Amino acid sequence: MGSKQKHRPQQRSTNTVKESSKPSESISKPNHIDKTSPSKKSQTWLTLAVVTCAVVVGGVVWKTLEPDTITQEDQSETIVNESIITIELDKSLAEKLDDYGVTYTLKTIDRRRNLSLQEYMDVYDAKWPVLITDVVPTWPAFNWTKDFFLKNYGEVRVAMKGVQGKLTKAESLAVPLELFAQHSHEGKPKMWTYLEDELFIPQHPELRKDIGEAIYLKEDFFELFPEEVKPWNAMLLWGTAYSRSSLHIDPYNWTGTNAVLKGIKRWKLYPPGQDEYLYVFENQRSGFPLDCFKYNSPIDTYDVNWKKYPKFKDARAIEFDQHAGELLLIPTGWFHQAFNLEETMAISSQVMNTNNYRIVLDEILKADNIEDQDLPVDFDTLSPVQQVQTVMSMLPEKILERGKAVTQDVLDQVAGENLYKQRLP
Repeated sequence: MGSKQKHRPQQRSTNTVKESSKPSESISKPNHIDKTSPSKKSQTWLTLAVVTCAVVVGGVVWKTLEPDTITQEDQSETIVNESIITIELDKSLAEKLDDYGVTYTLKTIDRRRNLSLQEYMDVYDAKWPVLITDVVPTWPAFNWTKDFFLKNYGEVRVAMKGVQGKLTKAESLAVPLELFAQHSHEGKPKMWTYLEDELFIPQHPELRKDIGEAIYLKEDFFELFPEEVKPWNAMLLWGTAYSRSSLHIDPYNWTGTNAVLKGIKRWKLYPPGQDEYLYVFENQRSGFPLDCFKYNSPIDTYDVNWKKYPKFKDARAIEFDQHAGELLLIPTGWFHQAFNLEETMAISSQVMNTNNYRIVLDEILKADNIEDQDLPVDFDTLSPVQQVQTVMSMLPEKILERGKAVTQDVLDQVAGENLYKQRLP
């Protein structure tokens, strides 16, 4: 362990190679830009193509192929071959998918109820997105309404963004909640507002208690982080029709969650390995209490400038609508953008667990919060919990002090008249 090369994520390969391949049976540890996810069975398949990017995550090899170079010897034995995206599974994951009767496809998203924790961890977590339909309706928060917020929190200032024209022209503001709510039904294609507040719910513990539990989120190593740098959890999202997020991967490359309480969200989720088609910004920082890199695309997938981003036509995504009462779980490494079809209220969150903790730690190391060569030589032999605790214990005092200051700065800006400098996509 002791060397930078071992712990720091490798750079994405840009070499072009010719390949005639079959599914991998062994997987290396994932890195960020090697973000990844799964697919279907471990059948043998043959393709002759130019491979422009290959990434591995959670037992799945994603390969981005140049268009018009794909030939298939046996269509029936292809795992998943959605245009230029091909997916190969390692043997263990393929067997689990067979056992559970699960098939990965970019054509739709699985909607599941009564999903066991074991099946979720085996075939979805850190691998493939899924909608859970029987969790959110049991939460007290599912009964939140506009009138409830106006009555109890109308004068509380919240962080929001407003758009007139293009998404790139969004302005971030802090306003009283009642002012936002007065216009939350007035969205138009080129004029809309979106309340995106990371600290509103954490600052009101009574609201946090209304968010019930989900067995899929109980293991959360973020709880091991010092309070000064623990990621803000339970972000309130309340948007007019036509409001939307940017196209992004979540900070630390964590597993993201989104629970819709009211309204409908339309999603586009992009499997790993397509950065070239998404024109991903380089070297952006999140501004989080514990800083990390931020992976955003300038493309608004609902209003694409095709002249400026011609390669985007080759990107492939899962597209679907998420309805009130559904919980979306987004794997590490997937770019995503949400679009509110009508006035919509939701809560987003995140989790760091057994399946993704090394990816999250890689992001922390990559941002130079600590020097990875300083990790103990037996680091790889430690349990996941011990590895997280070790990294957290090594954070310098100046990092903790900065984290506390960042949170206070956000609170001060929202409480005052200043523009709120949005730190999350």
